[in-house]
Amino acid sequence: MRVAATLVLCSILCVAPPTSAAVDDPPQKNAAEVGGATQDQQQKDSALVQAAKKAKPRKKATTKVITNADVKKSKGNLVVLPPKAPLAAEIGPKDPRSPIEKQDEELRERKKAESAVDVAVKRVSDLEKELNRIEQSFYDENDATYRDDVIQKRFDQTKRQLDEARGDLADARDRLARLGKQ
Repeated sequence: MRVAATLVLCSILCVAPPTSAAVDDPPQKNAAEVGGATQDQQQKDSALVQAAKKAKPRKKATTKVITNADVKKSKGNLVVLPPKAPLAAEIGPKDPRSPIEKQDEELRERKKAESAVDVAVKRVSDLEKELNRIEQSFYDENDATYRDDVIQKRFDQTKRQLDEARGDLADARDRLARLGKQ
């Protein structure tokens, strides 16, 4: 309730007090000119409503109804536009396969992608095991020359293979995700 009272008070205070420009305003219209409003109704309106009525005098709608006679009298030419060209998607070649054939092909591709993911996961797992085995043999070897020459080279080669296998796995998973969204 207080909020409503505050809003009403603020709206009344926002209305600017009459200035010298108000003296230059045209004389008041009588009740018939105001749109049938009586003197009592004008007195009942708040200051905000009266200010709004003065600020925006109502304009009559200016619409022109075009009739057949107007069309016959017009001197313009009738322009017939050609039909719109179909969109590129509508023009494109249609797939001659039936929906069952399409679904069957999608299912085969999805199974192929799943098997590719499984193979990539197995390869990554095997390479991680091999890398751990090589790393352990690196620390178990007492001969520094053998460790630095032979084992370090095997470790680097296996690490590169593991990085490639992880990239292949990411690609296979992306392909499977794309097929799953279709």
